[in-house]
This record gives sequence, structure tokens and C-alpha cells, in this order.
Amino acid sequence: MMPGDEDLIPIAELGYTTDADVIPIEELFYDDASPHIVSRPTPAGGMARHTPARGRELQDLLGTSIVQLGGVAGGTRRTPVPAQPTVPIESLLYRGRSALERALEIRLESRSGGTLSAEIIEELLDLIALAAEE
Repeated sequence: MMPGDEDLIPIAELGYTTDADVIPIEELFYDDASPHIVSRPTPAGGMARHTPARGRELQDLLGTSIVQLGGVAGGTRRTPVPAQPTVPIESLLYRGRSALERALEIRLESRSGGTLSAEIIEELLDLIALAAEE
């Protein structure tokens, strides 16, 4: 026995003596495509199990709850913040001297043991083209 094993209960002693609690898998399937909820009659004096909302029902429930919370809090709907204007890609690229300096950085990295992958070679070619534009 290992330390802590004295608290373990063998499965045979858990009290499952019948297969009455087992639902055959065949009873869980339906012929149509709509969603279904499978339920069992509750044992005498037992409590019914709640099936949580899913799919469209859950979305409707969440939407209703959020609307109700806004009303309770006395809040008003906020107008969306306008999107930032787009930035032209050309303003983000290296040009002229800065393109040459970046190419030299890559050259130094490759000389100190770095390998030139296809992406790095493509970047170098782009940097040469950008440096030549000015």
C-alpha cells in the first residue's frame, strides 16, 4: 500500500449494483436535425436536473441579460469610438539611407553565424529596392 491509499474506496464498494442508471446510447439519437434535450424521469423525491442553455437559446438569454443590466444600472448606450484612419503602408517602410542601414544590420547578423533564410533574402531584396527609390 502506498501512503494515502487508506482513504481510497474500491469501485465495487461504491454501491452501483444495477444498470438502471445507465441510458443506452441508442436512446440519445434522433432522426431529425433539430436540437434535442434528453431527460430521464427523476427518482421519487429527487430533484430534476437543469439542462443549461446552449446555442441560439444561450445567445438570446445573454442578450436579454445584458439589456436588462443596462436598464438596471441606468446606463445609456455608448456610441462606438470611430476607427483610427488607416496609415499608408509606404509611411512604415524603410527608405533610402535607413533601408541601407537595415540591410547592413542583416549583413552583420549573417556574418556572426546567422543563416540567410528565404525570408531574409526576400527582405534584403526589398531593402535594396527601397534604398534605390531615393
